[in-house]
Amino acid sequence: MIELLLMTLEAEERNRVLALWQDHGPSLVRYAKKELGPMSDDAEDVVSDAFERLMIHYERYGDRTDEQIKGLLLRMVRNLCVDAHRKRKRISGAITTTEADIADWTDSVADPLEQTAEEVVISEDNIRRMKALIRSLAPALRDVLQMRLIEDMTNREIAEELGIEESIVRQRISRARKTIAVKWEEEENG
Repeated sequence: MIELLLMTLEAEERNRVLALWQDHGPSLVRYAKKELGPMSDDAEDVVSDAFERLMIHYERYGDRTDEQIKGLLLRMVRNLCVDAHRKRKRISGAITTTEADIADWTDSVADPLEQTAEEVVISEDNIRRMKALIRSLAPALRDVLQMRLIEDMTNREIAEELGIEESIVRQRISRARKTIAVKWEEEENG
């Protein structure tokens, strides 16, 4: 999903999010592992979810400094960790983590840019799903998103092409992202 959301951002925005991932992703994963416990495999998912939320709501957060976004991502990760704890408690009862468990934890962070053959196949399936979701959007949302993704147009160029304000283009792209994210999640969860 991250790769697909990255495609909805303009080149400068995409480069900024990737730089934020490279600069802060590993420390956010370490923080999430500390919060979730060393035996948890959820830390990288939590950080990915935080970055997905950042991209979905980029219009709201994009004008903030990198330090402010880092703080925002940290709060998102903390809140997602709390949610994960609550979910685990509902599923399996109380969770206990010892200091020894934390000391045994190793610092391993997966590189989001490396892919196995299986991941490539999954990515191709995801692209097909994403195209279907884009086709299902309302025409006004679909048009601006296709101009961004396929024609690689900027917000200003899209606004000029459609004869609308640039703020309306940003709003439609944001709505399209949110709609796709909700539909994607619904498909993932059945």
